Amino acid sequence: MRNSSRKLEELRQRWGKEIARERAMAAIALYHQFTAKSHRTVDEQTWQDLGMDDVFAKLDRTVTMPGRQMLYARLRCYGADSAVLTERARQHAVFRSDAASREELQSLLVRLDLPRAEYLVPLLLSDSFPLPENAWLYFVLGAMPVIFLVGAFLLGLKLLILAAMLFVFINTFIYATYGQKILPHFSGFAYINTLLGLAGRLGEIRDRHALPELTALAAARPTIKKIRSRLGWLVVDRTALPDLMQAVFGYLNMFFLFDVLVFIRSQTVLREHQGQLIAIMEAVGALDASISVASYIEGQSCLCVPESVDTRQLKVDDLRHPLLGSPVGNAFNLSGRSALITGPNMAGKTCFVRTIGINLLLAQTLNLCLARSAKLPRVTVQSAIRREDALTDGESYFFAEIKRILEFMGAGDGTAFRVILIDEIFRGTNTIERIASSVAVLKYLARDHLVLVTTHDVELQRYLSDSFEMYHFSDQVIEGKYGFDYLIHSGVARSHNAIQLLKFSHYPESVTTEAELLAEQLTKAAALANERSLEPKG
Repeated sequence: MRNSSRKLEELRQRWGKEIARERAMAAIALYHQFTAKSHRTVDEQTWQDLGMDDVFAKLDRTVTMPGRQMLYARLRCYGADSAVLTERARQHAVFRSDAASREELQSLLVRLDLPRAEYLVPLLLSDSFPLPENAWLYFVLGAMPVIFLVGAFLLGLKLLILAAMLFVFINTFIYATYGQKILPHFSGFAYINTLLGLAGRLGEIRDRHALPELTALAAARPTIKKIRSRLGWLVVDRTALPDLMQAVFGYLNMFFLFDVLVFIRSQTVLREHQGQLIAIMEAVGALDASISVASYIEGQSCLCVPESVDTRQLKVDDLRHPLLGSPVGNAFNLSGRSALITGPNMAGKTCFVRTIGINLLLAQTLNLCLARSAKLPRVTVQSAIRREDALTDGESYFFAEIKRILEFMGAGDGTAFRVILIDEIFRGTNTIERIASSVAVLKYLARDHLVLVTTHDVELQRYLSDSFEMYHFSDQVIEGKYGFDYLIHSGVARSHNAIQLLKFSHYPESVTTEAELLAEQLTKAAALANERSLEPKG
């Protein structure tokens, strides 16, 4: 227990640090990858657009690999029903209020923080196992050296000794080929043994809060005992053994195919109890994931359980981004109509639509929202936000964006209504075609979905006023300093900051004066052209 407490304290010291890149995200994502086909999931581009790997890292206070994998999978999967979400919120509250229970569970769970724990999921969830054909033959080959050596000892025949040596040679060859392929799986089997031992201990805990995971583990105790007795002590992680013991196992493999026979026997047990083992792993991981979220919530000053609505409505008060150190909260109310968001560079447009997307996902997966209050629909979220050119795929960002938005228009995932986030739509083409294409596409998308789109093209405001609400971010000058309040405002944008930025960057006065004159002329010309377009023809 003392070692567990020390290990737990070491992990706590790491919590809250920016360690997302240190985590083996590929390993953490394994459980999700194996189970994604049975769920409606957050698509990869939306996940990356919203920076959800970093959001996961912010939430992650888990102490086990199954816990990390379950937390990641929860964040990536839509479709949890109201009862499941209510239970998750209840558990978050339980673990926040009952520190003793939380500490007791974590002190046990931390024992699963072992190297090579990622081998467990492929071992349990894979449909195909690297078992040899005619497995019985390997048992025969493993027994032959013993049979011939015993015969030679009793009968004193040299021929039997030569035969024994021949089988030793054959077994050595088999282990050098097939045996090395299965060696990494011993880490997974060893982890199963440790997992089962922990699950048995968890099942013995007095459950004061009727946690379904502890109830399930308590009911599974007879099964856990049975599986452990069948797997036995022979399944250990060979790579973790000292050199002397590895040498011993080396000789056992040369003579008797020891690891191969243990692996075949263990695989048989695994096949028979695969569903039960998966359920045990999920129960343990779910406990760790819930404690992790509760620990995250403990440090938040602005957080709520969102209200789910069936209408096309987004209503939030003091909404915040989870990755910002000093976030500015925003109130936002969108009902039935989409939103066109304009404003100068660096004012917060892109950050705002990301904040909306992240909180929509958190609401539907963990039943929490970083806001004072929130009414949010349970919908699929899709985005086109990233700015990188897909050079490795031989296409520009503009062409990639065209393909991405076409996906929005033709998605058939079974949900008629989605929230779509687009940042600087079609910015990679000329002004006339960009505005024309944007208007046509956005009107099409807004017929069935809530669209939040950012743009610098203020001209879009007059073309989309029938189906979009207008919002904007603005710049300001305070005590001679140029900056932003990062608050979203309703209505059309009035401020243009490009020439202002030139002035504050100390461009020559002749340049900024000429720019202002030209901007005024262009604005008047655009207004006149708009008036003429509205005049009756003929």
